[in-house]
Amino acid sequence: MRIKLLDNITGKWAIQWIVIWFICGVLALSTGFWLTTEHTTLDWFYLGVSFIGLVCVVSLSFRKNVLGNGFGMGATAGEVVVQATSGAVGLMLAPLFNFFTHVYGIFYWSKHTDADGDMVPKSASKWIWLLTISFMVIGLALFPTVNNLLASYGYAVVEDDNSKFLGLISFFWINVIAFVLSITAQAAMILRYSFNWWLWILSNFVWLTVNLMSGNYIFAIQTMVYQVNSFVGLYEWYRSEQESVETPTHIRK
Repeated sequence: MRIKLLDNITGKWAIQWIVIWFICGVLALSTGFWLTTEHTTLDWFYLGVSFIGLVCVVSLSFRKNVLGNGFGMGATAGEVVVQATSGAVGLMLAPLFNFFTHVYGIFYWSKHTDADGDMVPKSASKWIWLLTISFMVIGLALFPTVNNLLASYGYAVVEDDNSKFLGLISFFWINVIAFVLSITAQAAMILRYSFNWWLWILSNFVWLTVNLMSGNYIFAIQTMVYQVNSFVGLYEWYRSEQESVETPTHIRK
């Protein structure tokens, strides 16, 4: 199904959309930074990292290899520094994973481009879907054990303080689901599967809940900005995937 507005945003209005989206993201993050942080050196550093992250995610949604994976390496490296400096060593694991996937992606994507030099997405077979679902199920099952082991060494990824969302759902498990979803989405994105954006959309909804519950409003704002981009990325990748099937000669491997 084609949607005229999204065709324009991912087509003739792409530059204008990217500029407007980026400006809105900068304004939203800057407002959150000014109102919800103490403006420490680390806060300023993370704000800069967040701006780099904006460039990264919008470039990935438009299938730009060097800008997407290159800035992704910069943004995730910055997140590692932030978490390490703040003493949250366990929280370094996700950005470290993302960093190395971007390193792989910058070479892998370059081998699968169209005539414009943009990465060509691919569809997932039923076996890929089965593998993805199995990975998430196993990840959810093993996470508490692995997290407890890391906690025994002082490197817990998620702290279990027995808090509940709406008095019903464990805050610990919301964090676990968000973590597993985002890791899976990242891997699927780097492997060029279009369905990764569905996982990012789900992940962003969960992360929004996590951030609001924990009072991390700047992260919540960032998540909402990213969510808008996820819907655009979903449309852009599926459209590109369809066009590559119709015109396979445009693909260079």
